[in-house]
Amino acid sequence: MNSNHHLLGGAVLSVLLASSASAQVTPSEGFSLAGSLDLTPLCGTFPAVHAFPDGSTLIFDGSNISRRSADGTILRDYGTRPSSVFASFVRVDEANGLAYIGESSFGTITELDLDTGASRVLTTLGFNYDLTFDVVPGLAYVTASPNGFGLNALYRLDLFSGVTTLVAQLDGYSGPVLVDSVGNVTVSVDLGQFPVPADSVKLIQFDGVEVTTGAILTDEADGDEFSVGYDGISSAAFDANTGRYTVTEVNTGPGGFGSIAWALSDAGVRQEQIATVPGFAGGAQIVDSGAGTALAAYQPPYTSLRLSYSECFSTGASGLYNITPRQAEAVFTGPASGVTGLALIDVQGGVPDGYASLWVARSSAWQSVPAIESVGGLYPVALQASAGSFGRRFAPILLNSSGAGGLVFTQSPALEGAFLFQWLIHDPSLQIISTSTPTINQ
Repeated sequence: MNSNHHLLGGAVLSVLLASSASAQVTPSEGFSLAGSLDLTPLCGTFPAVHAFPDGSTLIFDGSNISRRSADGTILRDYGTRPSSVFASFVRVDEANGLAYIGESSFGTITELDLDTGASRVLTTLGFNYDLTFDVVPGLAYVTASPNGFGLNALYRLDLFSGVTTLVAQLDGYSGPVLVDSVGNVTVSVDLGQFPVPADSVKLIQFDGVEVTTGAILTDEADGDEFSVGYDGISSAAFDANTGRYTVTEVNTGPGGFGSIAWALSDAGVRQEQIATVPGFAGGAQIVDSGAGTALAAYQPPYTSLRLSYSECFSTGASGLYNITPRQAEAVFTGPASGVTGLALIDVQGGVPDGYASLWVARSSAWQSVPAIESVGGLYPVALQASAGSFGRRFAPILLNSSGAGGLVFTQSPALEGAFLFQWLIHDPSLQIISTSTPTINQ
């Protein structure tokens, strides 16, 4: 990751980044800022960071490599280089306990065994910028400029031998690189001009078969324009759960110095804005809980986006921020136990001017871990009982401009404690996109 540039949800969020850095990231509607890690003490070195699902981080500050807890405490020190360099990226193969660490001063890419602490210089690529793992085990792609700064190129890297193969000679400065679930490779391309002309940066995608043929490709002749019209791109990430991309656009906004985190469809179309930053942001990394839900607005907060903020040259501040979806809430208000009367089941924090439909199940159907199921909507939804357990499903109701609404019913002693309520959240076109938190009527 390039830095320059409730139940299951509760279990994940309880160990996420501590709120220690002043908030510079503004989440968009349907998202929340769920903590931050202050990197200001490392500001002079522009650290590269990888975040783990438990909230800990692996940090390369250009000199030292360490793993730190969610509050910044050093859990393990992997050692210090003899000289300080500019950090490019930290990429971690968590399944195999291996980290790949790039720096652009000398161009080395180092493999670090996180268990033993052993390391080896895998290869050298001048001005390396980003690395991403291929769908083929043991292979990765790297963007770098070994022929001179501003001469962007894409390389395939054998993670066992360290052998590199030139895949594509690209325009401009090196940028982020991504691989999707079927092996297509997407890379940032610009004109190589400074300052970068507005809307001139784009993402080019190479077909997964083409990049393995051995022929050297060029961006315009052999790649397809995947997404265009950016003022700059510092980092990007791919969400395998949804097939969507997250792209951090930089050098943008009203003053030309801001950043925007965008969510793109699997076809490269900008679908929603995740967050804005008043300065430079990068280091986009999707941290997947493994639950199977989406990183999208109004989803359960299981999967999150880590975004780095760096104002080291101006305010001297830097931080790593955790952005999660903000799930709507179901709220039950009713008479006291054993009393008959009117009760209200509300939904709060849904899509403004969207819709919500109430699903009702017996409380005995409650599952300790939500069921992630497809019910015909845009994304899988998190239900507190199996879909088949919800015997009553009400028609969608219109939510107000604050995303709130509700239904009134008569509560009787015979029904108290008997039912589980959960709202399905719809967008303004009535497309199901998520669920609310669950509640019971007691």
